[in-house]
Amino acid sequence: MSVSLALLPVALAMRIVMGKEGFNNWIESQQVRVPTNFTVELDLVRTIKKAGYDAIKFGSSIKTHIQGEKTFFFWELVDGRWQAVFSKHHEQAVLSRFMTNIESEAGSKVFGEMSQHVETVAEYPTNFRDGALLMEALMDFGANPIQRANGQIVCKVENSKLVFTQKGDEPYLVEITNAPSLEEAYHYLSDVDQDYKRCVQTDVYNKLKSRITSQNMTIENEEVVEDNSIVITLNIQNIRV
Repeated sequence: MSVSLALLPVALAMRIVMGKEGFNNWIESQQVRVPTNFTVELDLVRTIKKAGYDAIKFGSSIKTHIQGEKTFFFWELVDGRWQAVFSKHHEQAVLSRFMTNIESEAGSKVFGEMSQHVETVAEYPTNFRDGALLMEALMDFGANPIQRANGQIVCKVENSKLVFTQKGDEPYLVEITNAPSLEEAYHYLSDVDQDYKRCVQTDVYNKLKSRITSQNMTIENEEVVEDNSIVITLNIQNIRV
C-alpha cells in the first residue's frame, strides 16, 4: 500500500473515520497494479532513468514522476517481482506512453496485464445523529439531499454519490461511491461535518434564547470567539424562582 506524503494528514484522518480495514480497502480501490518482469531493483532503476524518468527511494518502494511534479506513482516489490502501482485516475494516454518508453529502453516486453481492484462500497461512521440537521447541512453544502421513505438521506457531489443510513439512535453511516480520490472523499465528509456542527450550534443557540426569554432573563452581551462558538452573558436579576 502506498500513500503520498502530501496526502498523509488526509490519510490519517480517513483512517480514523473509516477504521483500518475500511481504509486499506479504500486505498486498494484507487489503485491499478501492473506486474513487471523486473526482479532486481538495480535493473529496474537503471531502466527507469535511461528512459528519462526519476526513481526516488521511498521506504521499501520507489517513486517515479511521469508527468510533472504532481503526477507520479510507486513501484512495489511483491512476491519477488516489481509492480507498478498506478492511480486509477491517471490518464491512460500518459500511462501507455510511459510503459512504451520503458519497454523501448529495456528492449523487451516488461509489463504484464493490468489488475485493478474491484471497487466496493463500504460504510463509514460519521458524527451525524440528527437527520433534520444533517439535511440542512447538506443543503447548505449545495448537495441537494433527498430523504427516502426508509429514512436514508441521499445526495450527489459532482460524480460521487453519498448515502447516509441511521440505525436506531446511533450516528449515521455513510456510503461513498465513485469519490475521485481519498482527499476528495475526506473533504466531502469534513465540509459536511463543519456545516452539521454549525447547524447544531444554531439549533442549541435558538433553544437557549427561547429558554432565556421564558425565564425572564436578558442577554447583556453576545460574543463570537475564535473557534466560532458563542459566549452569552446573561442578566439573571429578574429570574423566576
